Amino acid sequence: MDKFSHVSLLRQIERLLGWDQQTYMPADAIKIRSKQIAYIAGLAHTEATSNAYKKALGQMIDIETEEIKLEELTSVQKINLREWARDFKRMVKLPQHFIEKFYTVTTQATESWKEAKRSNNFSLFSPWFEKVVTLNRKMADLLGYKDSPYDALIDLYEPGVTTATLSTLFGDLAHFLRNLVKKTNGKDSPYISYFKHDFVWEDQMQLNHFLLELMGISKKNARLDLAIHPFCSGIHPSDVRMTTNLDGGLLENIFAVLHEGGHALYELGLPQEEWATPSGQAVSMGLHESQSRWWEVMIGQSLPFWKYVYPKLQAQFKQIRNLSLLEFYSHINHVQPSYIRIYADEVTYPLHVILRFEIEKQLIEGSITVADVPNMWNGKMQDLLGITPKNDTEGCLQDIHWSGGSFGYFPTYALGNIYAAQYFETFAHTFPDWETKVANGSLGFIKDWLREHIHKFGRMYNSEESLKRVTGRSISVQPYKDYITKKYNQILI
Repeated sequence: MDKFSHVSLLRQIERLLGWDQQTYMPADAIKIRSKQIAYIAGLAHTEATSNAYKKALGQMIDIETEEIKLEELTSVQKINLREWARDFKRMVKLPQHFIEKFYTVTTQATESWKEAKRSNNFSLFSPWFEKVVTLNRKMADLLGYKDSPYDALIDLYEPGVTTATLSTLFGDLAHFLRNLVKKTNGKDSPYISYFKHDFVWEDQMQLNHFLLELMGISKKNARLDLAIHPFCSGIHPSDVRMTTNLDGGLLENIFAVLHEGGHALYELGLPQEEWATPSGQAVSMGLHESQSRWWEVMIGQSLPFWKYVYPKLQAQFKQIRNLSLLEFYSHINHVQPSYIRIYADEVTYPLHVILRFEIEKQLIEGSITVADVPNMWNGKMQDLLGITPKNDTEGCLQDIHWSGGSFGYFPTYALGNIYAAQYFETFAHTFPDWETKVANGSLGFIKDWLREHIHKFGRMYNSEESLKRVTGRSISVQPYKDYITKKYNQILI
């Protein structure tokens, strides 16, 4: 186990350095930080692809055929070996010098993106963006693929899912959602004025910690800080780092915290006794995203949740004391095409993701260039949502992912909504009184159900297998469409 533990420890250090870069690192430290992260990532890669690692793994499993050599092992141990073998076969295709270059470039590209976003100047980012795209194309070539080079990158985040599968799912979903958006009037919520105020940051952070505690997240093993872009970094099942951003507004902050809290609960729910093994790791980013969207929208934007929380919100913020619960509920579920993905309403959110999927797929396949991105972004925004960003800061510069080299990541956000709805359908049948429980402030049973059915299994089952085990069916867009139809047909009438 030592060889495998060493790799996990190095990757923990890498994540801590990344978390620090986004929270407390002095700006002038970026050059040395890029070297630090590249060095640690290189060490982890060297360890994970070394002859010693290969020998230790090969004593227990035939790496190529994945045939187990030690039959006395438990089923969990056998699954760990299978996943380790698959990881090794993938990682050994990537030379150490490539890994070090990738992390050096993306660390500096992230700082370039921050400056470009602040300045609303895509040209500041585009030279680094070019380098990142080139590196991702190279990575796809090194990893290998059958149909599209984008398949190789998707597999890093959502094993087994292909470009063709996504195109089919997203085509169906986009058609459904666009028709629903057409029922809206495109006007602001009539209650928006209640939230056009300055809300004291200290009061917002106090509320944030209340929400996390309500979800079952303790300060003993998790912390919340501020960053330019909300995120959650799971270091260990006893150490999770979350961030939010208070610049966007009170509600944007609240739902960002619920979202990142969902990620945190997944990381905290992984079995500590299996740390450093695949069965102690999250299975995919799509399943991870299902947990964050579950808490952010299916619970966090439900009426029962706010029946309990809203009196506390009104007590904390005098600006909304004259806004009724039903008016508030209508406001937070108001459907209106908007520019920023992380603050998009529940109906239009997947369309933001589909837009990004289509652009990065074409970038990796080489049918468009980096210079095409701003105009293509605006065109797709108009096509999918009927609006055009006024500038690149609220357009193609809004997300951190491309600067960090995370191509193939964005589709998992839409998959997360699909997975969450499918899980939630089963959950609601199991707990027909869930709304009553939540309205009374009881959320522990939700965390327990998710941990028992999803979190504790780590990578023992891929997303498709997990869905079948829990819901009895393969991945389907239908539960999501049913959920959205039932909820928003009432709201939009």
